[in-house]
This record gives sequence, C-alpha cells and structure tokens, in this order.
Amino acid sequence: MKRAITIGATLCVAMCVAVCAAGAFTAARTPSRDIDEWRVRALSTHDWTSMTKLRAVSWAGNDTAALALGTVLVAQKDDASVREGIGCLTRSARSGDTDAQLLLGRVFFNSATGQSQDYVQSRACLERAAQSLLRAPQVSDDEDGHAPLAGAQAAYWLSSIHRNGYGVAHGFRRRSALARTRRGTRHAAGAISACQCVGYRERGDDAQALRWLRKSAHAELPEANLALAIAYRNGELGLHRDDEAYWTYVKETLHDYKHRVQP
Repeated sequence: MKRAITIGATLCVAMCVAVCAAGAFTAARTPSRDIDEWRVRALSTHDWTSMTKLRAVSWAGNDTAALALGTVLVAQKDDASVREGIGCLTRSARSGDTDAQLLLGRVFFNSATGQSQDYVQSRACLERAAQSLLRAPQVSDDEDGHAPLAGAQAAYWLSSIHRNGYGVAHGFRRRSALARTRRGTRHAAGAISACQCVGYRERGDDAQALRWLRKSAHAELPEANLALAIAYRNGELGLHRDDEAYWTYVKETLHDYKHRVQP
C-alpha cells in the first residue's frame, strides 16, 4: 500500500513538473504582438492582469517581455518598482537588446530612481546601444523601413553628453587627481573616481560630440540632422560657418521627418 502511494506521489510530482515545464516553454514563445498589447495596457490603464502576464512570461525567460515589463516599471513613481524595472532592462540589455540599452541610458541620465543622475552609467549604456550602428548597415528597424534605430537615438544622446561634459572627466580636476596620485596622497584613488562621479559635469568635447552627431545623422535621425544644420549655421562644434551645408542638413531633416509621418 505504501509502495503504491509512493509511486502515485512520484507520478503526480512528475506530471506537475512536466506541466510547469510545458507552460514555461509556451510562455517563453509568446508572440511579440501579445507582449506589446500587454505593455500598452499596463502603461495606459495600469491593468493588473497585463502586468501579471508580463511578469509570468518574463519569468519564463522571454527577453522581449522583460523589456516590456522594465519599460512599464521604470515609468512608475515608487523606487521599488523602478529598481525592479532597471533589473528587467539590465537583463534584456545584456542579451544585446538595443532598445533596452537605450532606455537604461535614459533612465540613468534622468535619475528616474529619484537619486542623483548617473552620467557614467548612462554613457556606458548608450555607447553599447550606439554600437548597433557599426554592426547593422540598415537605417531603420521597423517593417516599413522608416523608424530610426535605437542606436541612432543613442548616438544623438551621446553627442549631447560629450558636448556638455556629462560624466566625461578631463581637464583641471583630472590633472589634479593624477598629480595627487603621483605624490601618493591617501585619497588619490577616490579623487580620480570623483572625476567621473555620479552627476559630475566637466567641459565638453566638441570633437566627440560631432563624431556621434554625424553617426546619428547618417542613420537619418531628424533631430541629429537639424542639430548639424544649426552647428553649421552658428559655427559650433568646431565647424566653420557654412550656409550651403546648413541648407543641405535642413533638407535632410525635412526628408527624415517626411519618412517619419508618411509610412
């Protein structure tokens, strides 16, 4: 009798494990359109059912769901939800998702957690996202071929970061830190870290800003082409004033916006 009960219990456990595994496998293969629908509902109406579905599918190993869940959570007001969202986005970003890398960069830049901005973390995430411009020759990532790549947007943000010196340590403070290091000052290492600390701002680097701006403009991001037009008009970012180049980039901007509104 005991042996029969033991065998029955073992079979019951095995069946439960098989059912859970089958459910996880099915959840992991959830279509992207369903995940996107749940994301929209969770963002617009705070739908609890949609959030539960996103959590379940994300737990099953679906990175698309992890990105969608992270997008919803970082938009919340409480720190716990934002931290959970950052965890979801980090997981998706590590799998190579450019959208997750871009969103993480924005979250760290804008201090979504209610803390000080982390410009260094932001720049690192955005640089990973911008690398997609070097890997992919295509200009767009939607089925119609018009929407800008997340990499182009990341490059545009990097241009602003370098132009304004957010989290980019160079200049007097870095030289002072290095000098204290050579003298063996007790807190020299900490002083060097302070040069690239959270929320630290130094003078800008026009060369790097222009480099990233050109990459973004080449990927047909209208904001980038407009920024280049203004730079040529005003002689900024180390460029000489050039009316012909100004009008060229204005036309490129209009062309890009036309693609954005007319699929």
